[in-house]
Amino acid sequence: MTTEINEQDVIAPGALASGASYSNRINPCEAVAGEITVILHTAPGGNEAGTAQRYSRNTAHVHEALKILAAHGYVPVRLAESPLPVSIIAFSKDDPLLVLVISARKPVPSAARLRTDYPGAVEYLCPMAARLHCRIMIWVYSPACGWRYYRVYPGGLAYDHRFPSSLED
Repeated sequence: MTTEINEQDVIAPGALASGASYSNRINPCEAVAGEITVILHTAPGGNEAGTAQRYSRNTAHVHEALKILAAHGYVPVRLAESPLPVSIIAFSKDDPLLVLVISARKPVPSAARLRTDYPGAVEYLCPMAARLHCRIMIWVYSPACGWRYYRVYPGGLAYDHRFPSSLED
């Protein structure tokens, strides 16, 4: 058996996730047991694609929110690594729902406090509420207040006093 290696098959030396500083791996290759493979997608120009605007939301509170939505007849889907500040998309009949789940250490007792503490998400979702024909909510969990449910409108936020009956509209 002869093995032929071409120059384009060899990966240039560089840092590996395992901590090794150089590699002479041949591409394509099989995974080595115990080694983590990291693939970075780059945008034109060499920068990592979308790293500054991606949100990772895999917390226990997101999974709890999924269960709450499922209990009210929705089919919830968790979004991971989404460029949108939305944790869950839930579907029910003809009523799609977008939910941002926030785990807060400090209490968030009002919509004004939510806007103050999380201005980026609120400023992104309010104009989105004007463009999309679906309900958008922000669910905040804090140890002091428990769950607080806010409805997003084009002009701002409002605490949803009718929750969970508002999910059944």
